[in-house]
Amino acid sequence: MYLKYLSGLTHSSCTVLNSNGVESPFNGPENNQICFNGKFQHSYFLRSVVDTVKAISQAKYALPLFSYMSLSVGHDNAGRRIQTLDDDLVQYVTELAHDNSTLTIILADHGNTYTYYASAILEGKFEMFHPHLFMIVPTTVADYLGEKALEALRINQRRIVSMYDLHDTIMALAASAVDEVRPAGLFQPIKSNRTCDDIKLLTPNLCVCDGWDSPTSNDTLKMALVEFAVGQLNNLLQDKLLNNHSSTPSLSSCERIRPIRYENIRVRNSKTDGSLITTFDLVVHAGNVVPQKEDVFHLEVKSFELPEQISFDMQLLSYDRLTMFGKYKQCAAANAPLKLCICSKDEKGNSTTENKKDKWLENSIFFGKNTKFKRIKSSKCLFLTKRDFDSTVIAYEVTNSCKDKRFVVSIDINNDQNVRISRAVPFKADVFPLSVRFAMTVRRMLDLYEQTHNVIVTVDKQIQLDP
Repeated sequence: MYLKYLSGLTHSSCTVLNSNGVESPFNGPENNQICFNGKFQHSYFLRSVVDTVKAISQAKYALPLFSYMSLSVGHDNAGRRIQTLDDDLVQYVTELAHDNSTLTIILADHGNTYTYYASAILEGKFEMFHPHLFMIVPTTVADYLGEKALEALRINQRRIVSMYDLHDTIMALAASAVDEVRPAGLFQPIKSNRTCDDIKLLTPNLCVCDGWDSPTSNDTLKMALVEFAVGQLNNLLQDKLLNNHSSTPSLSSCERIRPIRYENIRVRNSKTDGSLITTFDLVVHAGNVVPQKEDVFHLEVKSFELPEQISFDMQLLSYDRLTMFGKYKQCAAANAPLKLCICSKDEKGNSTTENKKDKWLENSIFFGKNTKFKRIKSSKCLFLTKRDFDSTVIAYEVTNSCKDKRFVVSIDINNDQNVRISRAVPFKADVFPLSVRFAMTVRRMLDLYEQTHNVIVTVDKQIQLDP
């Protein structure tokens, strides 16, 4: 049996993409087809593998080799380019199926993505996280693997598997030079009761295992989780935009993420620590350099609800952007994280935020709610800001309107018997010039509306920065 290794045609992609006027396959070209000399780009890759495998198979003294090739045919925002793969893939599969010494594995790194179906339809999101996996096992290879391994492959067609299993499978092949392949990876039966909790998953993720998670209502109480997640995204974006800790930062590269609504909310209980994992899609305002009017993020938040503590101990486990974001490079600064960035251009082609240093201080509307400002007595430019959702959930932030002062503050809350908070208090926050630091969400208990709480912000340190 031969294990194939090829370097592939990776570097040729630069020449092919440049000839089509693009730097990557994700945005364009305009006709969504990547061609070179009258052929689709992927046809060269597939043909190269087939020709090399044939040459090696016919070489008398060829050594075992392993071949890996990656295509990006489906990486377009129209979702149509994948159709061009059909004819070449049929020929590729047919020819390799007749090479008796070659085991062929064909898999995808994800399902349908970059399209409206994947960003807005729940079924599309499930498909995104459940890509296909096929194996071509010719007769000679089957004899080499042995009946036990083949039976395991048949059984595992109906079991949940991951890339880790595939890794163990390939390692088992590499270690089995003469005798039957050792039982590892997919060459041994996967247990029938395996669920997504039993395997390592990149997050955020959606799993097709029945009962793994369940849909839940988009009620006001969920707003404590959602506002927390939005706050964490904006804090992450802000931290990445800060130039350094000694000078005034420029937050003009990207706008604050301004949410419109959330949907497709699902929950599951973690078997490892008893936490509640909540996933949802966050719909936000988009900039004018992308074709969509709304951008969509998929987020995953962990929380604990224990009777003896007031803190939910919320954590933002992961986030992903479901809509195209590469075009924000047109109006974002060089250091801007495009996966979090939203920006726009004016009629002259200039970034609308470039000359507006206080863009982040505007009275943003989140989920249809205005942000209310209350000055912190110990400073002229520090404000405690909040958004109140039906007196049930309140989101708190600290805003610094100074251009040349940085503050370290302590945040606490009194009369906390009637509330649950996203994090433990007291805690400290670092608030940079012309910036907004998300602090926490507070959920009030339904039967104790008559009681009130009070958030206390104390300035621990004021740092004067160079103008």
